Amino acid sequence: MSIALQIRPAEWLLNVGEPVVAIDSSPSATHWAALTTEGQAVLGEVASGRVLKQWGAHAGGGFRLAWHPKAELVATTGADGLVKLWNPATAELAHSFPGGAEWVEQLEWSPDGEFLAVGGGKTLTLWTQAGGVVHTLSKHRSTLSALCWRHDSRQLGAACYGGVQVYDPSTGAELYQLPWKTSLLSLAWSSDQKWVVAGTQESSVQIWPQPFKPGDELAMSGYPAKVRELAWHPGGRYLATGGGDSVMVWDCGGAGPAGTEPRILDGHTGLITGLAYQVRGHQLASAGADGRVLFWNVKQSPALREIKLPAGLTVLAWLRNDQAVLAGGRDGSVALARAPGA
Repeated sequence: MSIALQIRPAEWLLNVGEPVVAIDSSPSATHWAALTTEGQAVLGEVASGRVLKQWGAHAGGGFRLAWHPKAELVATTGADGLVKLWNPATAELAHSFPGGAEWVEQLEWSPDGEFLAVGGGKTLTLWTQAGGVVHTLSKHRSTLSALCWRHDSRQLGAACYGGVQVYDPSTGAELYQLPWKTSLLSLAWSSDQKWVVAGTQESSVQIWPQPFKPGDELAMSGYPAKVRELAWHPGGRYLATGGGDSVMVWDCGGAGPAGTEPRILDGHTGLITGLAYQVRGHQLASAGADGRVLFWNVKQSPALREIKLPAGLTVLAWLRNDQAVLAGGRDGSVALARAPGA
């Protein structure tokens, strides 16, 4: 029995005046924060969308924003070479430190909130609230293109040309490498810790079983575009990928996706620009250059719900309570899209 697609407006929609490059919500899911291409940070209420504060965070432009998973602390990076940590209630700068390069493009909190990982140029920096900068690691082949944490926060992957280097964040020691011959653009670790996957410059997905042994790596190729969007189901079995105007969902249960066909979710008319699973639930949200946010149950098709926004979307993030997603657009739009059943 098919389920009719629900077409609904956003719960609220506003414009912050500049294209949005990053968006996130507070641990309590009561506030949202966004960063723009021009380096403006914006703080607002989730319930109403109302903007509470807007300030210049980075001269020359912004790249990344991430809210601490447990505390009222927002980290940002930009084209001024700095990592900045803000008190979102006051917009006051709490900490600042160099990010290793003139442009600091990678930023990821560890799931337990103990470490902030930063990638600037070829340098990986690890910072803690208690100790400040605790490790500065610069022995990388090229500019770091993606970071990802293992879900227990005990290992960190850093991708660049030639593969992934995996570190122990406590000691800064390199534990092992996951080799690949060319450039990697995105990186994600399954929540069951069985797989590390990366999107590549060659429009493919590379996957390394864990623990990795040379020769065990897999590849899924034939994507229409570079694969920048990766999302793992919270149970670790299903991997959703972009790299085109369709979402592909791979079943990584059992022996993994080798020799299998993905489930293809059609509904967008432009490239996928964002993918995210609920933190604890089963719904997948996708955003596209067509301005649509779609919600899916990956075991069925078509989409469950569609929200259409005025311009192409650039970023997407679930609220921490799994009730809705925040979406940001290239025209400066910020919107809240309610999930089916919420």
